Amino acid sequence: MNKKRKIIPIAIALSVVSVTFGGWLWLSHPASTIKGVPVSIVLKTLGDDEARQALQRKNKNALHNRLNQLGVEEEVKAFYRPKIQDEAELDRYIHQLFYNNIGYVGKAYYVDGAGILHYKQPPDDSFRKWFKLAYAAGVVVGSKQENGVQYVISPKGDVAPFKDIEAIFPADVLEKMIQVRTQSSSAK
Repeated sequence: MNKKRKIIPIAIALSVVSVTFGGWLWLSHPASTIKGVPVSIVLKTLGDDEARQALQRKNKNALHNRLNQLGVEEEVKAFYRPKIQDEAELDRYIHQLFYNNIGYVGKAYYVDGAGILHYKQPPDDSFRKWFKLAYAAGVVVGSKQENGVQYVISPKGDVAPFKDIEAIFPADVLEKMIQVRTQSSSAK
């Protein structure tokens, strides 16, 4: 009887340790998400006093503004970009996550009766084609749309209107840059 009493606490302790350790391993895995949001970003948000207070007060605009200041949208986009190649669809997907998790609807979107976000004014196909080339050439790493203006983000984090950068890097220049990149990586 005495042995059973000692075994039960040891079994419970081992269970707690394995669940805790296993949970830690799951949470520390770079591909882990909570409701579609990478765990690292959830922890970053909860670790920020201003974001946490806005979340607790259910102040959607304050929370969105703070998340924007923290660079959360771009981090989430970087997480999903390998899976969602189309930049406009990636932006919509990320905003759908914001809407699903905090109820925030970006200015560029409206919500249909089924709770799905749609662009008020979708990015044109020329932007989508150009962005794909610019991303492959290493000229841009992200984009966003504000007040009907499409912006692109450089690898250094600079934000500029798409039309300005397109004038500097037209599609034919980007295609040549991609060819040079491909040739130099093949030569290695």
